[in-house]
Amino acid sequence: MAHGITENDTMFSVKKRPWHGLGTIVNEAPSIDEGIKLAGLDWLVEKEPIWTESGVKCPSNFAISRELPGGEKIVLGVVGEQYQPLQNIESFKWFNPFIESGLVELETAGSLFQGKKIFILAKIKAENLVVSDGDEIERFVLLSNSHDGTTAVRVGYTPVRVVCNNTLTLAHSSQGSKLIRVRHTNQVQNNLVEIRETMDLVNQQFLATVEKFRYLAKRDIVKSDLERYVNQVFSIQKLEESLSEEEMPERKSRLLGRIEELFESGRGSKLAGKTMWGAYNAVQEYLQYERGHSWTNEEKRYNSLWFGDSANINRKALEIALQN
Repeated sequence: MAHGITENDTMFSVKKRPWHGLGTIVNEAPSIDEGIKLAGLDWLVEKEPIWTESGVKCPSNFAISRELPGGEKIVLGVVGEQYQPLQNIESFKWFNPFIESGLVELETAGSLFQGKKIFILAKIKAENLVVSDGDEIERFVLLSNSHDGTTAVRVGYTPVRVVCNNTLTLAHSSQGSKLIRVRHTNQVQNNLVEIRETMDLVNQQFLATVEKFRYLAKRDIVKSDLERYVNQVFSIQKLEESLSEEEMPERKSRLLGRIEELFESGRGSKLAGKTMWGAYNAVQEYLQYERGHSWTNEEKRYNSLWFGDSANINRKALEIALQN
């Protein structure tokens, strides 16, 4: 398939293509039961013992497997004895109290690498936050899980810039991250107050972060400021040490040149203007749509954006923008 998702990976999104640009479109936000089926995540993983060809059982390692739609079974990863899998339905049900209380609705969900990694994105039902005229931020809760043992279950708060569908970084304070640890049962009404209080903390965190975005939007910069920012975000000095004298000028020029183009005429650049907010958004656009474009498929690029190196650069980009 052109987008690189395997035939055993499926996903959905509501009304429009989500920020990752993939998925089957549905008209309304689904329930938990509907969502897991639309996402193609209504399957179980199993933790199974590993045996050698000679019949000896491995004492400390286990295989995590799943069954594909056609009945074939595949191994997603090898884990240790203490590893306990989190089933997809359990990940979906984590959102139940928030959905039933009307605070969020499912936006998109799906899998990567034949189910090795899954994600669920729910939209917080609140007014968009305005950075500047016409430049608005939507608020989401993202849960991701790895069935191959490479990452823990993660829950984060993800702002999305409406005008260009860019995902932005949100730094988690200890209070804001309290949502990750919220305890819930099937008795939604009994813990509704706690959930609302927790969501209030999340909204406070979003408001504080948007103030940072507004601060960046008021800071005009020139070309030399942008170049210094890119050098810091992508650790150009360290890159220079690892590449030959022949490789470095071309790599540096290509990276800087492309981000300068996005700064001048990228998605939403007219609204961001020649500001540090515009520079930060140019880096986000590069990470989301450009970096790794030569990789064998988009699956790897999104994996890096959500789980890997690009996610780290994403966070670093905001920190440096605020420091400059």
